[in-house]
Amino acid sequence: MKLVINGIILIPLVVYLSNAGWGSAFWAVFTFLLMTYVVVDQLFMRVTNNAAAVLADVLLTFVFFWLVQRYFYDWSMSYTSMAIIAVVYGIVEFFVHAYYQRDPGKLSRHSFDD
Repeated sequence: MKLVINGIILIPLVVYLSNAGWGSAFWAVFTFLLMTYVVVDQLFMRVTNNAAAVLADVLLTFVFFWLVQRYFYDWSMSYTSMAIIAVVYGIVEFFVHAYYQRDPGKLSRHSFDD
């Protein structure tokens, strides 16, 4: 669910706010979403609350896309564009985290403990 919702929102946003192609935007966003799922959703959110997890998501988004556009792809992405992507992702993740926190069983169904 997280990959589909965020992918539908972030991939066109990255393409629109930079000179990224659809393929490079797809792979960058896909890699980013897998990383945030493991780091923030599975590890960090279990020991903190929704607000701290969303803040971690926003900061990680900004840093990830700065690193990607600087070292991996030759995108013309400004700091403002990266901030917009980070804020939009943070808003979406706020609602995704709230959905998972309503039913704690959903959060642990795909945990590393299984």
